[in-house]
Amino acid sequence: MILFFYGEDTYRSWRKIKELKEKYISASLGDTNLVVLNGKTVEYPEISRQVLAFPFLAKSRLVIIENLLKEGKKEVLEKVIDILNKVPASTVLVFTESGKPDKRISLFKKLSKEKTQEFLLLDEIEVKSWIKKETEKRGAEITPEAIARLFKYVGNDLWRLSQEIDKLTIYSRQVTGDNIELLVRPQIEANVFNLIDSVGAKNRDKSLRELHRLLDSGQNELYILSMIVYQFRNLLVVRDLVEQGVVSQWEIAKRAGLHPFVAGKTLAQAKNYTIDHLKTIYQLLLDFDFKIKTGQIEPKTALDLLVLKLCLGES
Repeated sequence: MILFFYGEDTYRSWRKIKELKEKYISASLGDTNLVVLNGKTVEYPEISRQVLAFPFLAKSRLVIIENLLKEGKKEVLEKVIDILNKVPASTVLVFTESGKPDKRISLFKKLSKEKTQEFLLLDEIEVKSWIKKETEKRGAEITPEAIARLFKYVGNDLWRLSQEIDKLTIYSRQVTGDNIELLVRPQIEANVFNLIDSVGAKNRDKSLRELHRLLDSGQNELYILSMIVYQFRNLLVVRDLVEQGVVSQWEIAKRAGLHPFVAGKTLAQAKNYTIDHLKTIYQLLLDFDFKIKTGQIEPKTALDLLVLKLCLGES
């Protein structure tokens, strides 16, 4: 059996794979025949060996290949097509992709004829329904007003929504708008990601618009700066891991102590920087933090100047 999962909603695709693993481990009484391969680094002989192997003291094997279409070597992609018709009945072969793979490549066209599921980002109505169901799964209830407020504060980031629902349902079995006001910070991380994306692209106008959107949301200037510092610190850690040869989003999340969603976004942004560049930027951020806190520069002016310097590549 061949399964193919992909799409921009990385939370639901991740959970699908997680549930598949858990179900397999439970049925097989262990993970001896469960294999996860990194699509960016795996070579064809290893794929062939794992896919064609027969299960050891079990009825089946589960082989998962991550991001092969997006990050795999061209020669590997071409060879893998040939093995798809040879997958033993005892092997469940799963291809999983974060985001949208190139639909023009032959392997995508071949896999799209198998059991396929695309995880599209949920719209507002779907997210609100998802919030209600996830709250009820945790044995709690949530009011319509609370659902609307939680969506307003977090948006369609299911990674963060899941964490917030965990926190809210631990606090109370009745989730209300007041609970959310007390426990949930309005969305800022996603807007900071947008700002860092724009800075990395050296798009001055868009960067300033993203910054002013954060300021207009009522966030404190020092808090905004702390979030920018936090994200560049993450970029420095992730860039260092990449240069050590760590390329899997999930492994980076584990080793950097980051949420998988944050790790994925940061990994994509890290491609815009070198280690030395990030070290210089980090020092620049600390300098601006010092100047603001010692009254040498007005906070809003400091943030505007900082973003301009980052876009221009100045230190």
